[in-house]
Amino acid sequence: MAFGRLRSVATYVVLVVSAAVPAVGLGGLWRWADAQRIAGPTDLVVVDQPVVAPLITPVLSVRRTPHALARSASGAQLAAALAPVAALVGDTSCLLVAANHTVVLDHGPSTLVTPASNMKLITASVALQVLGPDFTFATELRGDISAGAVTGDLFLVGGGDPLLSTADYPATQQYPPFNVTAVEDLVAQLVAAGVTSVTGNVIGDDSRYDAERFSPNWAPGIAGVEAGPLGALMVNDATRTVAPGSVARYTNPAAGAARDLVRLLAASGITVGGSGVAGVATATASVLASVRSVPLSAIITEMLTTSDDNTAELLIKELGVHAGTGGSRQAGLDVIAATLTARGIDTSSFVFADGSGLDSASTVTCGLILSVLEFESLTSPVGAGLP
Repeated sequence: MAFGRLRSVATYVVLVVSAAVPAVGLGGLWRWADAQRIAGPTDLVVVDQPVVAPLITPVLSVRRTPHALARSASGAQLAAALAPVAALVGDTSCLLVAANHTVVLDHGPSTLVTPASNMKLITASVALQVLGPDFTFATELRGDISAGAVTGDLFLVGGGDPLLSTADYPATQQYPPFNVTAVEDLVAQLVAAGVTSVTGNVIGDDSRYDAERFSPNWAPGIAGVEAGPLGALMVNDATRTVAPGSVARYTNPAAGAARDLVRLLAASGITVGGSGVAGVATATASVLASVRSVPLSAIITEMLTTSDDNTAELLIKELGVHAGTGGSRQAGLDVIAATLTARGIDTSSFVFADGSGLDSASTVTCGLILSVLEFESLTSPVGAGLP
């Protein structure tokens, strides 16, 4: 009630002032005109005056209300409305709300908390800044062709594409990935080149990243279930169909990808003399086919929309490659910390253990998450991917 009375008084004052301003102006104009009168007849010079457009916005319009006053009033109302929510947040968590870069509710902004999948917001923002929204992952087929045959081994070289998939991808999640890269496109290019056979093995090469398949702190119910095994060459999230409605994970993602390719080659009429195994491509092998992912901006949208853990983890490793320190989890996390520091954020109290938030050892603050959201926009890939 006190707020209502105060608002009524303020409105009355605004009305009085708004009415007085034009009245005073008109009075002053009359006095000036009266002083300029000349007694007796005189010659008059008529000058054309420019037509002044009428005011579109009424004087007594809410659009003329000072923005500072409007923000103050609306911010106070928002804080009051959120008070019951803040009361539910304990001392071990946090709630920080800002409007137009102005904090309106501040509950434990510096409390260290486990980010869970909010870690993907940090990963996404840094990846977009460091790699760029137009960055793409490349996957290649290498080898040598003679008389319609790949003589020797055919190498499937992974470039870190987290969305490399086959058309019959055995979805293991409630929300399967989209914006995928089709492995069938590689096979189609071989067919178009007149290839009918591979005399050797199909070798999956994932040497772009290290061989760490899981973050070391992931619980048993997470490793190989929620994410991983990880690698620079993963097809269908390293899963395979073992029976109708049942899937399993490949122990070695590169070997699994090679086996998937053997199956697709056979379905397209290309025979393979050997089998699908893991290995490293020879330096002299020529590029026979290649396929690129959608731009990183679309990959980020997919990752945030489906909370794709594998995508987040491979992005971390790619950050390490981009920095020149190697495709490892730690190298990528160092890029995360350095990028945030360059934004003026003190990261000394934070712990970044992985890129997806599956590792409960990670600790951040609501203040950090808010700064990341404010760094982006609702029209950015991060904004577009928010639930």
